[in-house]
Amino acid sequence: MATELFKELQEAFNGRKPFVLCTVVEVDGSSPGKAGQRMIVFEDGETDGTIGGGVNEERTRLAALALFAERGGAQLLSYNLANDIESGEPVCGGNVKVFIEYMADRTRIVIFGGGHIGCALARLASQMRFHVTLIDDRPEYADQSRYPGIEHVICRPYPGSVSAIGIEATDAIVIVTPGHRHDLEVLEQAVASPAEYVGMIGSARKVVEMKKSLIKSGADPKRVESVFAPIGIHLGSNTPEEIALEILAQIVAFRNGITLRHTRTQVK
Repeated sequence: MATELFKELQEAFNGRKPFVLCTVVEVDGSSPGKAGQRMIVFEDGETDGTIGGGVNEERTRLAALALFAERGGAQLLSYNLANDIESGEPVCGGNVKVFIEYMADRTRIVIFGGGHIGCALARLASQMRFHVTLIDDRPEYADQSRYPGIEHVICRPYPGSVSAIGIEATDAIVIVTPGHRHDLEVLEQAVASPAEYVGMIGSARKVVEMKKSLIKSGADPKRVESVFAPIGIHLGSNTPEEIALEILAQIVAFRNGITLRHTRTQVK
């Protein structure tokens, strides 16, 4: 059983599939669950392994599912098993504690455009232990040797590229291609994808015009307005490395439940 469970854990991590790990951490007295028993709960409610079965295992499963809504967190559950037989509750006579923890692999940042900013962001994100995928249609920019340590560097045309790489809700899409036309091509695909974070570089005027174009072509206005454009938080940066930092800071904040947009505030 333990071998099968660890195999499931490995497959979940390799497939970037979030789950909640439930572990019996303390048993006092008689209990169907023993210390060290584990159960995995997936987002669809399916489970693997066991913490002893019965009504409290189901309660643990439901508590685990609640963590998916929060996209994180942990909780210590305590169950009293010394109940009257008429209560319908467990009557084993002991107490058990179960620790549940939301587990998810690192966020993937998908960068469209391997120019100065895209290259700087790819390197910085990799150093920050993000999964990184970079796409560019120019062979000289989609050259793996330019990006040591980065997992996936893909040379392909931008049309159809978003669906081709299998975007998920936890992915962050960054659009920094070398021209307005390519930016629009990718943005149109990105807003139709499940990615919760989509950001595009550009001036305020460019952003307004592109958003108008997307809405006119039938895109969901709320989804279009959710795009982080201009991308990044405003720190007054000019160099590619500092702009990359602005972008990554915004992505980290978003991953932690904080929405920071590119606003120019006056410092007094």
